[in-house]
Amino acid sequence: MLVAVGSVRYSPGVTTLVTALAARWPVAGAVVVEADPAGGDLGTRFGRRPGAGLSTLAAEASLGRAREISAYAQDLGLGVAAVLAPPDPEARQAVDVLALTGVSVLRAAAAGRAVVVDVGQLGPATPAWPLVRAADVVLVVTTTEPEGLDAVRVRRERLLTTVGVRPHVALVLTGSGPCTAEDFARTVRLPVAGTLPWDHRGAAVLAGRAPARWGWTRRGVPRAARVLAVALHERAGRSIAGWQVPSATPVAVFAHPQAATVPAVIRPTGNRPGGQP
Repeated sequence: MLVAVGSVRYSPGVTTLVTALAARWPVAGAVVVEADPAGGDLGTRFGRRPGAGLSTLAAEASLGRAREISAYAQDLGLGVAAVLAPPDPEARQAVDVLALTGVSVLRAAAAGRAVVVDVGQLGPATPAWPLVRAADVVLVVTTTEPEGLDAVRVRRERLLTTVGVRPHVALVLTGSGPCTAEDFARTVRLPVAGTLPWDHRGAAVLAGRAPARWGWTRRGVPRAARVLAVALHERAGRSIAGWQVPSATPVAVFAHPQAATVPAVIRPTGNRPGGQP
């Protein structure tokens, strides 16, 4: 499954969610691809050098010599392998080349594993749009502050027009602002896949700033990412329309964003999802 994760404004936790999804994916082998034209963060966060990362992948794809994607990835710990992007401006050039010649490489890799792509901010000038359009699912991360809701609202039509009809687009809400999933479903008319709670310690582990001590996966962000990762994995290769995400946080029904009706928000029951580690 190919999952693209980005934002429409600010930096509301895209890289954290990408890392969390790969770390908590229910099947081993998930790979993160840093394709943010603004430059990669994971190398710095986890003390790794880009090495044979995004730039090498893009160059070899342009020559028709791309290898299996794990050949370009580094182990970050936490069960995460990542194709690291160089600092800006080299990253933008690599993303530009990969978007032109490497989409089929990512699609091929995603046929046998989860490939989670950090595409950064989805502005009109980003070269990452071909990667976004090739995804199975596009997750747009935004804050629950009023400005987060408004940022998505005013960009909704352009976003859907540019993304096209292949991927399903859904929101992931972060923070503890006053705007609810109901507010987003009603105002923005996009489904809400889930929410990431305020979790300083869990986010610190996923950002390489704190050790992964015993029990870290039970913290808020890793738990929420696990629920979303399991739901995505279970729907791989099938339509997401009508999908209900089994989460303990308010979520909405996944439906194609062009659907005429706004998906209804599911109220939490207070029970934890069954079988969650």
